[in-house]
Amino acid sequence: MPQQIEVPATWDSIATLLAFSDSLEAVLPLTPDQSYLLRLVVEEIATNIVKYGYATRPPGVIQFACSCEGGTLRVMMRDQGLPFDPRDHPAPDLSSSDPASRSIGGLGLFFVRELADQIDYTHDPVSGWNELTVTKGS
Repeated sequence: MPQQIEVPATWDSIATLLAFSDSLEAVLPLTPDQSYLLRLVVEEIATNIVKYGYATRPPGVIQFACSCEGGTLRVMMRDQGLPFDPRDHPAPDLSSSDPASRSIGGLGLFFVRELADQIDYTHDPVSGWNELTVTKGS
């Protein structure tokens, strides 16, 4: 059964979501990789929702749900901010051996895509809801 929470899409809510994900780690049978991915999804995706999804409109909410059944972690985030499909975002340029010469940003989303087994995204243009689901097996 999924554990879920809804918070305002504000900077203060990131800490609430992280605390909620920490409590889930304590009760769900997660592997170390799944635990890492859970926290990464919360940090990166929720931050992007707050920073970009509601940048030009009043903050709405972020709905977060998580379950681990049959050894598979499923993390779902929903919002009504601007649509953004993370699967279409270009990978960062990692060709330079000098990190200082690389562009800032994009690594968190890159790591989410690299660590997840599957990422699904939908946007409902009628209701305005965006839904991102990230899954990782054991």
